[in-house]
Amino acid sequence: MRIVVLALGSRGDVQPYLALARGLRHVGHEVLLAATPTYAALARAHGVPFAAVGPDWRVLLAQPHFQSVVETGRWMRAISGLARTLGAAINHMLHDAWGATSGAQALIATVIGPLGASLAERRGIPYIEAALQPLTPTAAFASPAVPAWRFLGPTGNRLSHLLLEQLFWQLYRRQINQFRRAVLGLAPHPLAGPMEAIRQAGVPRFYAFSPRVVPRPADWPATTAITGYWFLPPSPGWRPAPALQAFLDTGPPPVYVGFGSMVTREPERTLTLVLRALTLSGQRGLLARGWGGLPAETVLPATVAMVDEAPHAWLFPRMAALVHHGGAGTTGAGLRAGVPSIVVPHLFDQAFWGARVAALGAGPPPLPRATLTAERLAETIAAAMEQRQLREGAASLGAQIRAEQGVAHAIDHIHRAIGLTV
Repeated sequence: MRIVVLALGSRGDVQPYLALARGLRHVGHEVLLAATPTYAALARAHGVPFAAVGPDWRVLLAQPHFQSVVETGRWMRAISGLARTLGAAINHMLHDAWGATSGAQALIATVIGPLGASLAERRGIPYIEAALQPLTPTAAFASPAVPAWRFLGPTGNRLSHLLLEQLFWQLYRRQINQFRRAVLGLAPHPLAGPMEAIRQAGVPRFYAFSPRVVPRPADWPATTAITGYWFLPPSPGWRPAPALQAFLDTGPPPVYVGFGSMVTREPERTLTLVLRALTLSGQRGLLARGWGGLPAETVLPATVAMVDEAPHAWLFPRMAALVHHGGAGTTGAGLRAGVPSIVVPHLFDQAFWGARVAALGAGPPPLPRATLTAERLAETIAAAMEQRQLREGAASLGAQIRAEQGVAHAIDHIHRAIGLTV
């Protein structure tokens, strides 16, 4: 079949969908990955045809309004400002996604929007939702975007999921309804959005994380499945830069520190904090430049190196511990590596994943970015290095996750959902 996989967001959001697209191609489907233009080269490196959707997210996330949200973590208070920031970008994404689905026989799309449902409705093709966070309403736990509410009880838990759906729907509602009328020739969705109608229609939803990390709630519908993580291997022929390999070869495993797409207005302050924490803890460090904009000429001590990019599947198992922002994709890669993770959540679902890492015994309790200090980070790094229970817990969970076949399980679910036998 001709299948379009639609993914939006930063690399941690897009990479699992690329892994799925790659797997679908390996079993004989004609697959197109539709994502932000930043990832065209990555898709080509894995032999997956690509269509650009929307603007470069690095430009969006570099805007001062979003940077202030990252620094404070108060994204719910900033929802109206985010709507203004994302307005033009959403229109861009809608029109590009419509073009990318031309000729598709099935659509797999991220649940945020919900854009995919409108495209599949107009194209008259099967639609499958896919997500990296547990967003289906449940009484078992609160929405991952509001972890402070996790003790609200069954009713409060379910309501928190419904509230998150509404927040994001209202963020997209005007643009999507205008697009449905003007471009797709469809009636607008009601004020409350189409989410409940999508569930009632039995649209399949597949989650790309391990059931060992988030067990499947008993009250989820039968059409919702947890498949395991969708991990992307290194690109064929990829080799580490000589400087990176030399650094790894000339001392004990370092502590990885990287915050991905979490861009702040003063990356130099974050660098100073991290370097002091590494000094206080007596550890070597490997810093990921990420989207933070650290200048290439940054002077580092001999015990610290910086890497522009390296596949997590190759890099993380070579680390002594990982310090990261707790994005869904990065958290999964860290758990798979089997080394302790120290999560420094900035916003949205990151505190949820940090709490799960700690609950599973694969790392210490998370350290919120808004209150992070060099001293607290140093103490937590030392704990991750010295506590045998954490190291054994991370190693055990990593071995279990490495044995899972998330992409293969997802493909089996997809085939059943669209009535295929391969």
